[in-house]
Amino acid sequence: MVIDIDNIYKMILFELERNSRISDVKLAKIIKKSKDAVRYRIKKLEEQEIIKGYKTWVDISKLGYRTATLYLTLLNIPNRKEELINEIKKDQRVYWLGVAEGVWNMGVSYFIKSNEELFKIKNSLLSKYEDLIIETKTASLVSVSVHEKTFLTKGKSSFITFTEETGKNELDQISKNILKELYNNSKINIAHLASKCKTTVDIVKNRMKKLENNGIIIKYTTLIDYQKIGYEFYKSFIYLKAYDEEIINKILKYVEKSDKIINIVKQVAPWDFEFIIFVKSFQEYNNTIGELTENFSKVIRKVETATMSQDIIFPCNKLIFD
Repeated sequence: MVIDIDNIYKMILFELERNSRISDVKLAKIIKKSKDAVRYRIKKLEEQEIIKGYKTWVDISKLGYRTATLYLTLLNIPNRKEELINEIKKDQRVYWLGVAEGVWNMGVSYFIKSNEELFKIKNSLLSKYEDLIIETKTASLVSVSVHEKTFLTKGKSSFITFTEETGKNELDQISKNILKELYNNSKINIAHLASKCKTTVDIVKNRMKKLENNGIIIKYTTLIDYQKIGYEFYKSFIYLKAYDEEIINKILKYVEKSDKIINIVKQVAPWDFEFIIFVKSFQEYNNTIGELTENFSKVIRKVETATMSQDIIFPCNKLIFD
């Protein structure tokens, strides 16, 4: 059942997803309501499980890991599919799990150290679920560009781009402990965080700032169940027939202005771009893709679609080094 929410709730969700660590005072000022009113509404969103939690996006590639995705086509065996999903959710190397209907049925993105590691992951899955998996496609991530969901409320948004290149930052135990705590609760109070990490507030603040500056902490965000408030989401796989850099940049600028196309994923894959699109209906999705292909008919060769039922960032409760 779709829960109807007013514009005040939408503004709260927009700001919390943009930065879950925003103070109640600052949030109240933005939406022009009292601090108590803001707290009441947040609590209600949590009780209705529209807000499902608070997470910190961590870019492990800055610690020397690479990223790769397996796209799986599955037979319709519900119990085996559920077993596979549950197994994947426990893997600390997984940073994205998507379940869909369409050109594929499950996508899994891993932080890996080498192609050999990915080879072993793939072979293990194919061996254990040979009765379920009928086809796999592999993609190597180049970058992910994300902007805020301006379909919730009017506002401008520019892309945040990450995992373009790997780094070799070394983390001490205090920094690792801070990341572990923030990973599962991005709203945790600084004093409480310092206590859990057995250090001081000043040290925690300094380490967090350093993690942010080094691109290891990407953003503090909120997990929102958009389907509960009436949104559907799709992945579009864009195949190009021309690869002129100027044209590609025009496509990216076009997408950045859209309030429906939220993410751009560049991959070394059979396709050239992957777009994540949030809309109210399949018709709206068709219109969005229709406008895109009409504007770039000379360069877009083909579009494939996956209708998403699950889209989970960091499904495991533990980070890769935990």
